[in-house]
Amino acid sequence: MKIILTGATGYIGKHLLKRLSAKHDIFCIVRKSSDLSEIQPFIKHLIILNNYQNLYEEFSRIQPDMVVHLAGMFRGEHSIDNIEEMLESNITFASILFDAAQQSGCSSFINTGSYWQNYNGDTYNPVNLYAATKQAFEDIILYYVKAKMCKAITLQIFDSFGPCDKRNKILNIVSRLKNGDTIQMSPGEQKLYFCYIDDIIDAYDCAIQSVRNMEPGIYYKYAIRDEKPYTLKQIIESYLRLSKKDIQIHWGGRAYRQREIMEPDGIGKILPGWSPKHNLDDGLKKYIAES
Repeated sequence: MKIILTGATGYIGKHLLKRLSAKHDIFCIVRKSSDLSEIQPFIKHLIILNNYQNLYEEFSRIQPDMVVHLAGMFRGEHSIDNIEEMLESNITFASILFDAAQQSGCSSFINTGSYWQNYNGDTYNPVNLYAATKQAFEDIILYYVKAKMCKAITLQIFDSFGPCDKRNKILNIVSRLKNGDTIQMSPGEQKLYFCYIDDIIDAYDCAIQSVRNMEPGIYYKYAIRDEKPYTLKQIIESYLRLSKKDIQIHWGGRAYRQREIMEPDGIGKILPGWSPKHNLDDGLKKYIAES
């Protein structure tokens, strides 16, 4: 199967590329400025995004069977310096990607969403502008599904983790500290669904099979999470226990961030046919051993 993949240079994307390249023909869309060093061994076909007309031409040439879209620009807080780029990446590029796919005859699409679209557990209540842009694209997907008889699945990602992760996430920040270091943190009572990277890749694999079997004109959104969330304090304390690190955590040393999601419990229906194979301790042990 020929699959167009975006976001291959990101943390989840590079792991997904490694998995999919072993059994599918993967075409990675990247920008000229992208660092390909970590994914070079798994690249079979590369599409350099020069302009949007070029994208239509590449889709017409390749005639893909499916698009898996992970690319996006995240900003916890937007500013005049990044708002245009975020809108272009999360809405304009994503919309043209779907349009180019549909015009080439490709009707199957897997999108990536965020639980930040569900502040307070609401059906839709964006935590920030980033979350609003993700929702805006989902509304555009619905147009193609209903008007052009495409079929799509959005996978709603919660908190992912795994070895050799360079993202500025709290677990990675703590793991880079040395014995005796101190860090100021919030009270730590916000609940999180932590999902190990291998389980997330399993979910995309499962979704690829699911969307192939769907009828045209159908759109589903599924959560990639465990049944049970943990507080941030539980997660970090588990990491310290398993790693045997002596890090001083000052819980309550800083305030919760604006519009913090405290209770994600129950957000989203879990992807049918998928469940995580790693509990929190299992994932943390692999994270520690392989980092």
